[in-house]
Amino acid sequence: MLMKLIDSTLLNLTDYTPEFIEGALLAANMTPKALTAQQWIEPLVELDKQQAQATLVQHFEQQYGLLMSCQYQCLATLTENQLESLADFAEGFMTVWPVIEPGWNEVDTLTDGTVRMLQALLTTMMLAIDEASTHQQMKQAGIESPPTLQSLLPQLDIMINEVAKAADDAMQGMKAQSVNPYKEVGRNDPCVCGSGKKFKQCCGRQH
Repeated sequence: MLMKLIDSTLLNLTDYTPEFIEGALLAANMTPKALTAQQWIEPLVELDKQQAQATLVQHFEQQYGLLMSCQYQCLATLTENQLESLADFAEGFMTVWPVIEPGWNEVDTLTDGTVRMLQALLTTMMLAIDEASTHQQMKQAGIESPPTLQSLLPQLDIMINEVAKAADDAMQGMKAQSVNPYKEVGRNDPCVCGSGKKFKQCCGRQH
């Protein structure tokens, strides 16, 4: 199932394209920290927030469903003028990303693989926006042979789906830590309810 771009009539009074909004919502779907819709809509200052919010949230949730089932296909969604559409998509992503990035800095369970995947995704977005400028910045940073956009595009859907899953796992982990009253109880400790059984054989069976 392919994601359909958002209805362009929502964007009539703005300079946004449906591709830009698709990218913006993808960034929002990559938050490892729970945010309100207002927080990730806020960077999209041209939109009438109240009018747009319900439509944006519905689209956000549809996108989330595809991401969690690893079925999100970015390039297949951006069918017309693909490189130009991808540039708009990346612009939208990077517009919302500053709201999302601080949450990643709070995650202390990131694997090296997730870090590399996230870095590759951000590099791809920057290359899509301005490949020449990004190459120049990378060379100034000491990367003698920076990757090209074309070399990264075949892996783009994998990057997107993997990073989205990692963000969701991190968010669920944070929620579990904050709401689980048994987080300090070892599985082989006596159950806190006083039954005399081990925690894993009693209340721990539900957690």
